[in-house]
Amino acid sequence: MNIIIVNVNAMKKFTCKEMGGPCEEVHEGATAMEIAQQNFAHVIATTDKAHEQMRAQMTKPGKGPTKEEWWAWFNKEWDKKRDEA
Repeated sequence: MNIIIVNVNAMKKFTCKEMGGPCEEVHEGATAMEIAQQNFAHVIATTDKAHEQMRAQMTKPGKGPTKEEWWAWFNKEWDKKRDEA
């Protein structure tokens, strides 16, 4: 009998910087969507100059990659990243 063990609680961590931002704030989640939502909330909540460009890219069309381009990039990064659990 073969037993396959799957880690259903696999978590990954990304810093704001790894996601294109300026700081080392860590976001952790089991899915790319969880981490993207955390990073979006983090960037939108900041008021500092360092996050200004990323805020503009997230909220103003034409200021950065499209959502589709960003997701294509981030999904590749997600796949490359090792689980932290």
